[in-house]
Amino acid sequence: MNIFTIFQDDFIYHDYQPLYTIDHCQSLYGYEALLRNIYKENPETLFQTAMKANILYKLDTLSISKAIEGFLHNQNQNGKLFLNVYVTTLLHPSFHKYFDHLMETYPELSGRLVFELNESTSDELWQNPLLLKALKNLKQYNVLYAIDDFGQGTASIKKAIEFEPDIIKLDRYFAKDLAVCERKQRFISFFHQFYGRDTLIILEGIEQEEDMLVAKELGITIGQGYFLGRPSRLLA
Repeated sequence: MNIFTIFQDDFIYHDYQPLYTIDHCQSLYGYEALLRNIYKENPETLFQTAMKANILYKLDTLSISKAIEGFLHNQNQNGKLFLNVYVTTLLHPSFHKYFDHLMETYPELSGRLVFELNESTSDELWQNPLLLKALKNLKQYNVLYAIDDFGQGTASIKKAIEFEPDIIKLDRYFAKDLAVCERKQRFISFFHQFYGRDTLIILEGIEQEEDMLVAKELGITIGQGYFLGRPSRLLA
């Protein structure tokens, strides 16, 4: 595959995985947009190839734009839209101008957009002083930001304290067999008590009802995973 074919209009699209409140209503909280392509190439492979070709920023911003278009065109909910974004994209000198134009085009996104930053991103990028400035600039549009896959990296707690994210998405590792793993239960209980006052905690990777029910008992209010809903195209 020629990497530049990704910029054809019909090459990439998005599936959307729902996030739900974990309560008796299980109401829709939002969707996470997941990049897909017509050749079924692994999205991570696609991004890595774009990185090697020095067009990662172009692919990432294209993905952001198309995910927003698909979300606003195809759904009537008031839920939030979660978008994965590379830290290098936020630090790119052209990003601020791009994002200004994006929010001028879609003002209805104010308060509904969440940028997910992968927690396993290199520490060198996390320590770039311009990152905090870039995140603060997003606040003028009421954009939230989340640390994704929390628990994968080597300095998770430090990032959660220093960056004060609006949302922390606990890695799916913590959801697997949660109902029978007392150590995971103690960790989530402690984590919720420590961060829950200031930060929304979302548990990813919920695949069994019993794990969801235990998560609810431990104070988790929002969940994501195959038990709650699989990624799919949004219907008009």
